[in-house]
Amino acid sequence: MNKFKTAMDPAQQNLQRLEDENKRLRRAVDELAILNDLALAISGSLDSEKIMRSIISKSIRALEAEQGDITLVAEDASNSQTLVRSMVSSSDHSPLHLNQNLLGWMQINKKPLMINEPENDQRFRNVKWEKSINSVLSAPLMTRSKLTGILTVYNKRSDKQNGFAESDQRLLSIIAAQSAQVVENARLYEEEQAYQFMRRELELASNIQKKMLPSSPPEIDRYAVAGTNVTAREVGGDYFDYIRMDEHRWALCLGDISGKGLPASLLMSNLQAILRGQTYHLVQPGEILKNANRQLYQSTNPDKFATLFLAILDTSANTLHYSSAGHEYPFLIRRDGTYLRLKTGGLPLGMMDGQEFEEEIVDLTVDDTLFVFSDGITDTINLDQQMFGEERLIELLLEGIETGSQPDKLIGAIVDACLSHSGKEQLFDDITAIALRRNE
Repeated sequence: MNKFKTAMDPAQQNLQRLEDENKRLRRAVDELAILNDLALAISGSLDSEKIMRSIISKSIRALEAEQGDITLVAEDASNSQTLVRSMVSSSDHSPLHLNQNLLGWMQINKKPLMINEPENDQRFRNVKWEKSINSVLSAPLMTRSKLTGILTVYNKRSDKQNGFAESDQRLLSIIAAQSAQVVENARLYEEEQAYQFMRRELELASNIQKKMLPSSPPEIDRYAVAGTNVTAREVGGDYFDYIRMDEHRWALCLGDISGKGLPASLLMSNLQAILRGQTYHLVQPGEILKNANRQLYQSTNPDKFATLFLAILDTSANTLHYSSAGHEYPFLIRRDGTYLRLKTGGLPLGMMDGQEFEEEIVDLTVDDTLFVFSDGITDTINLDQQMFGEERLIELLLEGIETGSQPDKLIGAIVDACLSHSGKEQLFDDITAIALRRNE
């Protein structure tokens, strides 16, 4: 009997080997079918959310898990931040959450992780797991040797006692490896689409803003006036305007909003509307600024404010009635080459409620020139970080007065000088100016 049993052992062993090989081949075929099914599901799509849900659903089904998720991470020198989280569940259980410690472990090790006894796993002995988690299987999504995400499934439904097997870990690793680049491509495509959308919105905002600024200077009896605005970005925070108040009076405004980009542009538009409304029924620049300050203070955050120079030109009296809200001091250059700095006023608009603004009246004689500017002119820097500065500005102004330059020529020469000074250096701030000259 023993001899017969011994004689059968090799046959049994061969049979066992055949059965094992058959199981291995069947498992390989199943894995290929799963991967083929997944490839068909995610190929051709650039919707990252749809792609991730397909990957998770296929993983849950293939590994007989209760839930799964993908967490995308962005790594920099200081921290890792969860950007997107997609989850799919095959049960009615409440959603499980990727443990932060597991996320940290994956960022360090960048290899598959299987946990079948969370509470007893020595790698996470100080971690408090959710009570509903019985087993965890996680695999890294690697793109060009960089961790871009983590694919995780929870709780083996078919074997809750033993949890996931080595074959499960192998299959999830293959799915993660095959999916990583697809997910990353979809994410990058969506980022590019969002960027292009933002660019179109900025271009639209820029066009709207340009139309809100004067397209050409007005004709003022016995005076010449010009203004310009060169934005450092698509949209800017500087503002200038000419507002006709009556037959003999014109309001000349130039403002600079704190900050840059769209927020500054929106505040600039708000300020323009406020000033146009005020100049229709008020004639004192200090009173106009007081009301504008109150409205701006009530409608903006404490960190937002605007500097502004407001002058009212009276062509019948040849006077300039002005007040400044913390703005760069304009130059009033006389025909003999001497000049004044117009300093009277108060604090920037929107900083404090109830502000009063002092005002002053100056006479304008023939060939006198007023030059109002934003600090984008004097603060223009070159590649050596050297500022354009006030000395260069004064030299250009005096040179223009000496040669009898009209406002448009004067402004053009100064803007050209600023751009030439900056060279290839990106403008840091908007360049804005108004020039007014009495010709008769």
